[in-house]
Amino acid sequence: MITMSVARIAEALQRDFRTAANQLRQTGRRLRTTSQHYLDAADILDHWAATVHDVRVDMLISCHELMAGAADRERHAELLKQLAFRGTAKTASDYVRAYISDRTGGG
Repeated sequence: MITMSVARIAEALQRDFRTAANQLRQTGRRLRTTSQHYLDAADILDHWAATVHDVRVDMLISCHELMAGAADRERHAELLKQLAFRGTAKTASDYVRAYISDRTGGG
């Protein structure tokens, strides 16, 4: 049963990455002067989606638990785009670590 729960958490995170990537592509098309920057960030989000299943189970669970409220989900959406534009998180694991650190006051 826990495996199914973890699988759903991973799928939700993967969906979040893909949704954010699609939003950035749409924004990039509307703002032609900066579109390459948006496309690069979308490609990073696509890569995160492809690496979700490499995230440690305990980290997925912690990340999910930290997204309990609306403010947490808003911060998640904001952080997704910030880190994708910066290119500092290379994998889904990097993103999850950054999210957990952000939400728990870590460095």
